[in-house]
Amino acid sequence: MSGGLDTLGDRFEACFKAGAPGLRTLGREAEFPVVHADGTAADVSALLPLLAARDPSLVAKREGDMLVALKNERVEYTLEVGRGTLEVVVGPAQDLHELQGRHDEARGPLLAAAADLGLHVLGYGIQPLTPASPGFMTPKDRYGVLLETIGAPWLWFTLTASDQVHVSIARDELVGATNLCNLLAPVTVALCANSPVFDGVDCGAASAREHQMGEILADTYRHGMPGGPDADARALVARLASQELLVLRRGGQIQPGHGTFAAHLEALGGADAPDAWSDFLLHEHYIWNSARPRSAIGTLEMRAACQQPLHESGAAAALGAGMVCAWRELQAFIDDELGDTAWPAMRSWHTQAIAHGLAAEAPSPHLIAGILDRCEAGLEARGRDEGRLLAPLRARLAAGRNPAQEALAAHEAGGIAALVAHTART
Repeated sequence: MSGGLDTLGDRFEACFKAGAPGLRTLGREAEFPVVHADGTAADVSALLPLLAARDPSLVAKREGDMLVALKNERVEYTLEVGRGTLEVVVGPAQDLHELQGRHDEARGPLLAAAADLGLHVLGYGIQPLTPASPGFMTPKDRYGVLLETIGAPWLWFTLTASDQVHVSIARDELVGATNLCNLLAPVTVALCANSPVFDGVDCGAASAREHQMGEILADTYRHGMPGGPDADARALVARLASQELLVLRRGGQIQPGHGTFAAHLEALGGADAPDAWSDFLLHEHYIWNSARPRSAIGTLEMRAACQQPLHESGAAAALGAGMVCAWRELQAFIDDELGDTAWPAMRSWHTQAIAHGLAAEAPSPHLIAGILDRCEAGLEARGRDEGRLLAPLRARLAAGRNPAQEALAAHEAGGIAALVAHTART
């Protein structure tokens, strides 16, 4: 069946534009926990009618009778896996300034609608008090099937809130940029972890989000850093195909998958079977590596950051964009610093960064600073004055404290009420 996978690999690679990437476009998917004043999760579905009333251009999207999203040409508000999390999607934008402006324009009505209901939108990476449970899961059909196929670890998706940036990439850099940005996942975690308290207590991890989500089919690296780099697009697709098939769509209905995708493809009769490509796209959507190429829109999606403090909202987007823009220079820097030890060294640091944030020791003393320098240069080369947007990350590095460490200090000083006040401040 390698021939069938090779065909899928070639088709996947062809989804990305050939030639130089040009001025990369950017998009952002920002997930926000919404809570009551006491820190318990709110039901964010109550916000959608208020948002629709504020902006008549928003078009409703429904699943059955359930309103699940509102969308116009500038923004989409979407219910997430957990009833207490709302996602704000904007893009494509030409640069980080436009991206942040569009995000702020979309987030303003959300903050206002939440205030009308006495709720708080948090710049934080997890629900701080409400525990995961099947009843807390938004009742979309595919979520129920994923709970069936994955089991209890799937429920971490009901709590967590990430801050994902999409950066357009070209075909000839698809694998190189993906490998490098997955390798740099611990840098993103060290600088942008922001989920140390959930279920009301210090959970012992700066990024509870990455720690807990790493439980999902952990033996196959389904979430977070993959086990190592891919040699080419065919190898990348073969790696994805070796993962367990969780869901299928047949006749418009979501149903459980069985076995690996590679075995499923063989049962279909190969890559030319009518359902092969659509089945693969659905399958790879539910593999959550820290950097993953999105064939439908030609981007690299950066996933390792928790939702950022509201007053430093663009920090993770700037870091992710810088990594993609400077991926070749960053790869050369990592090769010089770590050589053949890069993947094991960075995987080890990834574990420590998830636990301790910037208090974890990097594999070399000036590694993070060197990465930020090259990210800044990569952004500045775009000619859009974007390098300065990394300033919050440089400040975090200088202080040795990331948002998780600040949030934990607030919680230690005043409990959940203080954590809510700290993470809701704009």
